[in-house]
Amino acid sequence: MVSFKRFLHIILIIAILGGIFLIYNIYESRPDSVQAVGVLALEREFTETTRVDEGEKPRVWLLGDPEDERCGEIYCNIRQFCEDIHLTVAGQGRLDVGEVREQDLVIFCDDSISGYADLEELEGFIAGGGRVILAAGLAEGDEDSRLWQAFGIRQKSAGEDYHDLVFEKPLLPIQPEWTCYYDGDSGSARIEVDADASVYVRDAQGGVPVLYTYAWQKGDICLINGIFLADIRCMGLLTGAISVLLPDFVYPVLGVKAVFLDNFPMITSADDELCGQLYGYSAEGFLRDVLWPAFQGISLRTNTLYTSSILGEASSEESFGTASDAVFATICKSALQFGGELVYAVDCLEEGEVVFNKDFINRFSALFSSYTVQGLAMETDNFSPEMLDVPGADIRSVRGMLESRDTRLSWEEGCTVFPAATAGNSMEEGNFFAICSVLGAYGMVSHVFDVDMLITRDGNTPAWDSDKLQVGIFESEVLARVSWLESRTLTQTEGDVKSYQELDYGWTKSGSRMEIHCSGVAKGQAFFYHTEGRIVDAEGLTYQEVGNGYYLLRIQENYGIITLEEGK
Repeated sequence: MVSFKRFLHIILIIAILGGIFLIYNIYESRPDSVQAVGVLALEREFTETTRVDEGEKPRVWLLGDPEDERCGEIYCNIRQFCEDIHLTVAGQGRLDVGEVREQDLVIFCDDSISGYADLEELEGFIAGGGRVILAAGLAEGDEDSRLWQAFGIRQKSAGEDYHDLVFEKPLLPIQPEWTCYYDGDSGSARIEVDADASVYVRDAQGGVPVLYTYAWQKGDICLINGIFLADIRCMGLLTGAISVLLPDFVYPVLGVKAVFLDNFPMITSADDELCGQLYGYSAEGFLRDVLWPAFQGISLRTNTLYTSSILGEASSEESFGTASDAVFATICKSALQFGGELVYAVDCLEEGEVVFNKDFINRFSALFSSYTVQGLAMETDNFSPEMLDVPGADIRSVRGMLESRDTRLSWEEGCTVFPAATAGNSMEEGNFFAICSVLGAYGMVSHVFDVDMLITRDGNTPAWDSDKLQVGIFESEVLARVSWLESRTLTQTEGDVKSYQELDYGWTKSGSRMEIHCSGVAKGQAFFYHTEGRIVDAEGLTYQEVGNGYYLLRIQENYGIITLEEGK
């Protein structure tokens, strides 16, 4: 039996411990002030700037019309991408086959080939060893019938838009292993090709080749059957095509993964009522106890940092929602503890006056008195310089959009633009295909989730019940498979963008020895190297096999040597 005195001691200890926990909980949830220091950009060491011999790096003979109604965007996208990866672009008028070197590529950005080349000369060019990419599909009718034999085409007729695609051969570093969906218009022809053609991507319904290569005499062609490349997100199809046509292809990539959580945490009284009806939680409770722990788990399992944004600028004050100080302080503090970053978002639907969410900005400054916001997330591509003048902030990095001509990718002293490449809470409505393609072209994952849309869809449907499966696909099929990418918050991408934009490089290969020369790159600058061989050793760089014939190289010096397995 416990004595009365001992019983009092137990009660006293319990009371003291309870008081300690109560005080701790009050302090943790108290929104008065959160001590958090602003995220700093990673300092990158750059190699010296030297003159680089391009060696065997190909020139691209780009043939097309940027003003063409159907194919002009294809020409503009490919030209932009060639500039991104520092390939020299030649031509635009008519092809002069006498000027094309052995390692060069000829890319037609128009389905009307006869407008840019003599068909007989082109046929002879391919037969003699030329490499040609048809990046805009095929013209209607029999205009190009003279070249069907060289293209490996048996029959051709009017086609349609193909959306359900299946990959039959390795083309991208990671690619769908099931039928995936393309959410744009393809404008493809219905064709049958020679049995010797290598089909990499096919329409899942009718079996029509969407991307294939064909070896004819000494040359090779690749047909991208349709206008896919009018969508910059599909540029992985181009790098895949080049990698197949060239026995060794090296090109710079960003080498990073960035995940953005927009409207996080932003809740309203309407959300509160809906969450109670749909999930049995208050909106704050659902955000704190369901949504955020799910993303925390992904962060820990995949070593992924988040950039979280709250709407700080818009076209009108009616665009601004509300957020509870308590839940905002708690969740944002947790996000920072996981290595993340807090930024403001701007949503201006049209050019004109920019309105700042001054009430929220003041509350933010009061809650995070030691934290200076350095990033701005663009939710539309309507940009104006006054957007950078957020009260109390020091904007050094802007999240642009990959498909935007003005806010896609740039670096200059004081401001870096890093692009969001894909956005949306579903992977099965075109995003997974786009993510794999962007990864192949730019060596990056840069995706945006709208947290507000994860709570409810159309105001009545419980979105999280289905979207949590989609978020799970993003983790298992994307983040878990790209552990070789370095995780970045928005502000931390400065060195990556600067290096990617300002570098110079070239390569030569002799037998099993590949030499890569670089200039002005940040140490750790990433390259993709596609080869049929296998790397066994390297100097001046690190390498990692990432799949489907691709290696990720990270440069450590201006000069690197790769040794391949003998006979490869």
